[in-house]
Amino acid sequence: MPQEIRVGTAVSQPGTLQYGQWSALTHPTGHDEFLPVIIAQARVDGPCIWLTAGIHGTEHAGPWVLYELLTQELVDNLRGTIVAIPSLCPMGARVHKYVPYIVDTNPNRLWPDGKPEAAQRDPEKRPPSSLEVAYKHLFALIQETADYLIDYHNAMTGSISFAFRDRVLYRADENAAPNKAEAEALAARLDEMLRAYGHTIINEFAVEQYIKNDLHRSTSGAALLVGRIPAFTAELGTGHMPDPAMVRAALAGTRNVLRWAGMLAGEMEPISGIQLVDPGFPVRRTMTLRAPVPCIALHLKEAGDLVQAGEAVAELRDVWGRPLPQSPLRAEQDGFVFGRGFGIYYYPGDTVLHLAIRDEHPPVGPYPERFFLAVEGEVKPGD
Repeated sequence: MPQEIRVGTAVSQPGTLQYGQWSALTHPTGHDEFLPVIIAQARVDGPCIWLTAGIHGTEHAGPWVLYELLTQELVDNLRGTIVAIPSLCPMGARVHKYVPYIVDTNPNRLWPDGKPEAAQRDPEKRPPSSLEVAYKHLFALIQETADYLIDYHNAMTGSISFAFRDRVLYRADENAAPNKAEAEALAARLDEMLRAYGHTIINEFAVEQYIKNDLHRSTSGAALLVGRIPAFTAELGTGHMPDPAMVRAALAGTRNVLRWAGMLAGEMEPISGIQLVDPGFPVRRTMTLRAPVPCIALHLKEAGDLVQAGEAVAELRDVWGRPLPQSPLRAEQDGFVFGRGFGIYYYPGDTVLHLAIRDEHPPVGPYPERFFLAVEGEVKPGD
């Protein structure tokens, strides 16, 4: 008999879809904020996977995937349990904002980081926001129940459908050898999961930049690094209006992950209708292809196009359309375009094209030396 799983008012029942609410926080206006919860549980015991979406209010493809995926037909053929949250941040969805109105930072950087809490907090320093506290409590449920996790997003203008692979980090300040071995085993399991999903794979930044950008505090980053749960971020193209082909491809990829995990029978489905890019070497993302001057940038490459170092990727013009001396903008490394900057008007330093470039950094590495020493009042790693 499958184990009972409770997430707020949603309580699993074998052979059914159950719906409920998880109370996240209370607003000063007196009303409660809840997250919608769907639990699909088979009659046969098996693994538990969490599927989350909508932490950014402008990204709607992930919820669509969950609404299409979770049917009684799926439950009838399932082993184990799916816990789905179509909107991790209803406040953002309510006002169509990437950052919700109750915080001033990316909500996908508010999950636990595994550091010990300071014994004494500076009373003059603002404590964690209500949303961060809510995610901390929800994360405890994820740690308690999840064997796997996928977090669905949309990326940037014109982007392909792909998956971000987080670095797997380990503590080297204590028990370094067994910690590294455990991290390598987790990374291997994650690679299997990503291959089952079947979309283009782009590694995250190298460790120092990854930590500096707080990506270890993303939904999938926290699940992977703190929970030691195989987890990844699925990026389903441009936001605002989901691409039906990418939704279908994500559905097929998700069902393939369920098959890989032993939760669903049948042959792996082909991933079709989207562009799959394989340059022949591992890649990581970079945002360094930036406008050198104020300019009009006319892209010469689209998402999915391969590029070589030195190749022209955008013409740079002034507002009258005349070529600038800095034109054309050229790629600095081999790789491919996975998304474009918005529009054609760019300030100096704006990213013109989002590239996936050759990744020469290992997928497994140690946390920065001072990471677990950084508590209240100390220097933050990367600063």
